[in-house]
Amino acid sequence: MALFTQSTSDPITTSEGRPVDDGATVVVADERVREGRPVVGRAQVDEREAARRRLATPVPSGTVVDTTHPVEVVGPRPRTSLLATLSLILGVVAAVALLTGLLPGPAIATGAFAALMGFGGLSATTRRHVAGKGDALLGIAFGLATVVAGALALTGALPMFDGGTDYVTQARDWLQTQLPWLFPS
Repeated sequence: MALFTQSTSDPITTSEGRPVDDGATVVVADERVREGRPVVGRAQVDEREAARRRLATPVPSGTVVDTTHPVEVVGPRPRTSLLATLSLILGVVAAVALLTGLLPGPAIATGAFAALMGFGGLSATTRRHVAGKGDALLGIAFGLATVVAGALALTGALPMFDGGTDYVTQARDWLQTQLPWLFPS
């Protein structure tokens, strides 16, 4: 917390006597500044404006510029798109529903919904500070693959996913015979 004083003839300084960055914009919500009276309060420095002004000034000839260290871009942290995340979750749920062999109809509907949400999530990631492009693409892939495989299962072209097989029960029975300690009686 830096306190500053200001008068009409003095530059803005912090409470320690150091001058505020000359390229910074100091924002003070007080009428006394306009009247020219001394002000003591908190200084809020607009760092984006200060950086813009520093970059706009030309570098004098003969000045050595250090390019070995990359400059970090400061800004809001990216957030993941909700549509992209929901698309991935629904795509996995649709694939698992299809793999049961008992739910190809609901799997197709869930897969189509996951693909649509994935396209929405993909378009949302084009905005700044919105992440989740990979989630959206995986959701679209799982959704469309489930729709295609489910449609083939319903038409009978893919008999491994028809209603007569229950792979979840078969996998549980196999695990119970191989690892009996996993399923105590």
